[in-house]
Amino acid sequence: MTIGTSNVSFSSIATEVGVAANSNISLKDVSQKQMILNPANSRQTFTLTDSLSLNAQDSATSDNMNLASGPNETSQWKSYNKNDVVFSSSSATSSNTETINHNSNSSGGCIAVAALSAEIYCKRVSNDLVWYINESTFASAATHRKEGTSGTYSNVEVARLAGVGADTATTVSVGYTTLENTGVDGQTTASSSGSTNSNLNSTNTKIGFKFVYQGQAECTGSGGRTVRQRFQLAYTVTKPSHNPRIFNFFVGLRGVVTTTAPQCC
Repeated sequence: MTIGTSNVSFSSIATEVGVAANSNISLKDVSQKQMILNPANSRQTFTLTDSLSLNAQDSATSDNMNLASGPNETSQWKSYNKNDVVFSSSSATSSNTETINHNSNSSGGCIAVAALSAEIYCKRVSNDLVWYINESTFASAATHRKEGTSGTYSNVEVARLAGVGADTATTVSVGYTTLENTGVDGQTTASSSGSTNSNLNSTNTKIGFKFVYQGQAECTGSGGRTVRQRFQLAYTVTKPSHNPRIFNFFVGLRGVVTTTAPQCC
């Protein structure tokens, strides 16, 4: 819900930031806890940069500029809309739009084998929180893409939240949702890159998931069998004295597995 441009109420502010409307609300407390993230309009509590498509961010105006630092006035909230931050996209009908995608077609005589992998993780770099993509286990198998652009993505930075790591008590947690899972017989493992919930005390801790698929098919016919797996990663970044913010990225694993020896079937 976007807060209106006039007659801004405490209840609309409470609804937008997820505070119970019947609780005691301090305008100063609510305002200064906001992490405003709207790079398009340069409204950022912490500087957010990326090399991705930023598909959702806060709707913000110049009136919101001083929410985190004061003075605290209800008029500053007009037109504000707090969204989860969403990088990239993913669709069952649109291939290779994920933050990182592995597309590998394979063939074999009587049995064809599929091998797919991709990883997204973040870690503290100096005072920043930086997200990376990585080809992971099967880096040499066919094509990896970042939002549709093929290349070599071995621990490549894709987004950075500058300054949030200055307080090493800042915590980052990550979970994932399976958006699609179809394909040949096989198994997908989603394993931690190092941690799935950690503070930023160490610069060595990787927070994220790597997805690895291995499978096989028999007697596929000339059209082969399709593997389609899509995952959405949601990172929750919580800096002390600030409200948590959620950052979303996507992983795609796709391929076609074909057997070429009809006499085996």
